Amino acid sequence: MKYRILGQLTGPQGRAECPVEAPVPPGTGLEWSGLVRGEIRLEKAGEEYLARGYLQATVLLPCSRCTVTHPVPLRLELEESVALRQIDEPQAYEETDEAAPLPILVGEAVDLSELVRQILVLNVPARSLCRPDCHGICPQCGQDLNQGQCDCAIKEVDPRLAALRELL
Repeated sequence: MKYRILGQLTGPQGRAECPVEAPVPPGTGLEWSGLVRGEIRLEKAGEEYLARGYLQATVLLPCSRCTVTHPVPLRLELEESVALRQIDEPQAYEETDEAAPLPILVGEAVDLSELVRQILVLNVPARSLCRPDCHGICPQCGQDLNQGQCDCAIKEVDPRLAALRELL
């Protein structure tokens, strides 16, 4: 996601718009369906730049109950601080007391790939359900209970809870 907009950013208005329609940047560790789409506006904010906009993508996640992989659409608003510094310079990542803005320059081009990758990864839900009424899997045989009931016998109750069964 490289853009040749350095002249616009360093110009008198110090702003540029970047339409996003590309494959999800590598390194997320997740499976994605389709392209990431959206728009990112870069505006001068003091010494740094503010990246604002939105991104849309679809991540494929396993259901937390039945483990079936299903699509999870994401629509994310973003507002991040970035800097016109070279990505490959070690001093661009010097640790400070506050969060350093993400460098976005590669030569004379603005590269938003790392910004997009980080925003997507940080906003993927920790758990997801394939549907709200998912029944999960049988703890004994692993049968997907959304496909139907299994033939497993009812498991013995934990002896510490046996007294509760007598109340029923």
